Amino acid sequence: MESVGESVGIENLMVTLYRVPEIKAIVDTGTDWVTLFGFLLTAIAVVAGSIYNSSTFQRTISSQEKLAERNAVALRYQSKTEALAKSRQEWINTLREEVAGILSIGNDVHTLSQAIVDTSWVEGATVEEFRRNQDIYETKYAEFSSKLSRARFHFAKIELLINPNEVESKELLAALNNYVQAAATYSKIIDIGGVVVAKAQIILKSEWEKVKRMEDA
Repeated sequence: MESVGESVGIENLMVTLYRVPEIKAIVDTGTDWVTLFGFLLTAIAVVAGSIYNSSTFQRTISSQEKLAERNAVALRYQSKTEALAKSRQEWINTLREEVAGILSIGNDVHTLSQAIVDTSWVEGATVEEFRRNQDIYETKYAEFSSKLSRARFHFAKIELLINPNEVESKELLAALNNYVQAAATYSKIIDIGGVVVAKAQIILKSEWEKVKRMEDA
């Protein structure tokens, strides 16, 4: 009887021994699913966050690129406008200088032309006086010719600066031509010079207003 009891007790121990791991396995399996589920949620959150951050970064980059492009276009336009304004201002300064130059030289031509047009002063009471006056005449004529050439040089430059097809330009050239002709023939030049200034101012004012519009744009 004792043997039977011991046998039953050993079997119960064996059953109990083998069941304990099984119970632990079931408990462990349940804990792993919870942990795995938590890990998956974390991974999903990380991936979603990365995608969102990447999308936000791309939108930021795209926005910055568009802004940079708009700024570049604005800078190119501003640079072009400034270059045109500077070019027109230089043109205005050049035309003003050329007109002033021809007026100044025309006055010198007018002064010298008195001795060239009226040569009665060259005659002298003696041969020596005549030769002396003749030398003076030749000197004055050489200077007169040089000044007249300079006046024509300024006239030619003005012709190249302005548009010969515009009414204002035609009027300025006509006034300049009359001024030089009057100076060379010792005619009155003050009134004609005033006409030259008035015609030049019309063109200069028009171009100056264009420059101001460019600068204000």
